[in-house]
Amino acid sequence: MLETYTIPATAIAYASGKSMLGIFNAAASVKMIKVWRIWVLNNGTAAVTGVLTTFQLQLSTAQSAGSAITPVKHDSANAAIDANVAIASGATVTDGNLLRQILYSNDEAIASGATQDEWELLVPLNCVWDSGYGDSNIQPITLRSSDQGFHVKHSGTSAVGSCDIFAEITQEAE
Repeated sequence: MLETYTIPATAIAYASGKSMLGIFNAAASVKMIKVWRIWVLNNGTAAVTGVLTTFQLQLSTAQSAGSAITPVKHDSANAAIDANVAIASGATVTDGNLLRQILYSNDEAIASGATQDEWELLVPLNCVWDSGYGDSNIQPITLRSSDQGFHVKHSGTSAVGSCDIFAEITQEAE
């Protein structure tokens, strides 16, 4: 079984053009990283009305700086993520190919509502990338040890509120 990890990027503040979560596998790495699932959860609590924004899921060709995020091992016996794999929020990232663009509401959710803000909190509905567990015909996003990366970019202009982003990845020998 592959070593599996969850990357928790919590309370990430919105900013236009910000890399909310970046994963970058540098050429010096001896591991391959596979991105299986990405979840975006609206955790905004500030009162905001009628705000829509966008996210982009993009491959990347360079990443530097940012606030480092430590992945959580699914099994305590898993090795640490290769030291040449950078995982961060707010990093400076060079965009590669666009995989998906998502319209997203960063309006605050309310307990009695049934609008997009509330639907974004339901686990089956906040999964924005799913590489099809159990379907051997579907490849995950694969980041080889040749300066390959992936990031969730806030491509909208709204700078109100924050969100949580979780990624499920595996690490294996190249």
